[in-house]
Amino acid sequence: MPVRIGVSGCGSVSQRGILPHLSQEDVKEKVELAAVCDVVAERAEACKRKFGAGEFYDDYERMLSEAGLDAVTVATPIQLHYDQVLKAVRAGISVHVNKPMALTRREADDIIGERDRKGVKLVASPGIAFASDVRKAVQILKEGTIGKIYWARTGATSEGHETEEFRKTGDVLTGVDASWYYRKGGGPLYDMGVYALHLLTGVLGPAKRVAAMSGVGLKSRMVLGREVAVEMDDNTVMLLDFGDATFAMLHSSFCSGDGEPFSRLHVAGSDGALELRHDGIVVWGSRIEGGRTTLAVQKRLPYVSGVHAGIPEAHIYSDIMHLVDCMLNDKTPLVSGEHARHVVEVIEKAYLAAETGRTQEIETDF
Repeated sequence: MPVRIGVSGCGSVSQRGILPHLSQEDVKEKVELAAVCDVVAERAEACKRKFGAGEFYDDYERMLSEAGLDAVTVATPIQLHYDQVLKAVRAGISVHVNKPMALTRREADDIIGERDRKGVKLVASPGIAFASDVRKAVQILKEGTIGKIYWARTGATSEGHETEEFRKTGDVLTGVDASWYYRKGGGPLYDMGVYALHLLTGVLGPAKRVAAMSGVGLKSRMVLGREVAVEMDDNTVMLLDFGDATFAMLHSSFCSGDGEPFSRLHVAGSDGALELRHDGIVVWGSRIEGGRTTLAVQKRLPYVSGVHAGIPEAHIYSDIMHLVDCMLNDKTPLVSGEHARHVVEVIEKAYLAAETGRTQEIETDF
C-alpha cells in the first residue's frame, strides 16, 4: 500500500517543487497525494485540482484528523514548523519537515522526545550532506589528502524571496506573501544559512562553539507592492569552532550575491585545500600528483532520477522519498532530527553570541 501523505502549505516551494514531484506517475506505487492544506482555502482547492490531490483543507488539524494520513510534509512558514510537526507526531503521523525543524533547541527536544514516544518516523530537511559529491568530498578529507583540516568557508546568500519570479499579484496560486521572511523567526539564517550549516557539519561533524555578528541591513522591503518593516536580522556572519583548532566561517544574508557563485564549500588543510563546487570537486596540495586535480563528480541525490531531476526542489523530494522508504521498509532515517536539532542550536546560539558579544558553547551533537 502506498504511503498516504498530506502537504501542509501550498506556497512557492510546494507549487514549484513538492507538488509537481508528488503528482508524477512514477511515485504513485509508493506515495498517494491524499490531501493539501493552506490557510487560503481557494489556494488549497486550486492546488488540489492542479496536482490531483485527494482532498483540500484550510485547517491543518482537520487535515490531520480527517484525511487518514500516514505522513505529512510541512512546507509552511518557518514560524509554524514546531507546532505543526508536534501536532502530527502526537497524532501518530510520520513527518517530513522542511528546514528548519524548529526555532530553538528546546522545541527540537520536544519534537524528538515525542517522536520517540510515538514511534513514528521523522525526516528533517535538508539532507544535502548525503548527495554523492558531498560524500566524495568527505572521503577525500578522511583519507588525509589535504592533511590536517585548519578551516572551512561556506555560506548562503540571495536577494530575498520577494524577488522570486513565481510571486505575482492578482492570482490566488502565485500571490503568495513573502513578508513572513522578515518577521521574527524568519531571516536568511533560518531560511538559507541552515543549508550551509547542514553541509558544513555534515562534512566536519558537530560544532562545539560559535561566535557571531548579526544585524539588519535594510530596515524595510517591498513585498507584493507594499512596504514591509524588517524585524529579523537580514545579515549574519559566524565563526565556528569544531575542536582541535579547526574553525569555519559562515555567512548568510538577504543581499545581492556573495562573489563566489561556483563554490559551495572551501576547506583548507596543512598540505592542501579542497573546494566543493557546483560542477565538481577541486583538490590541490603537496600530496596531489601534479599539485592539483579536478574531479568531475556529478551531484546526485538519493531517489532523484528521470523526470524528477528536472523539477525544482529535487532535494526536498529526495528527503520526502527517504521518509517514505524508511516507513515502507522500517529504516531509521539518515536525514535525522538529531542533525536538525544540532543546526537549530547553532543558529539559536549564534544570535545569542551576536547579541551578547560572547562565544557560546554548543551542547548537542548527532
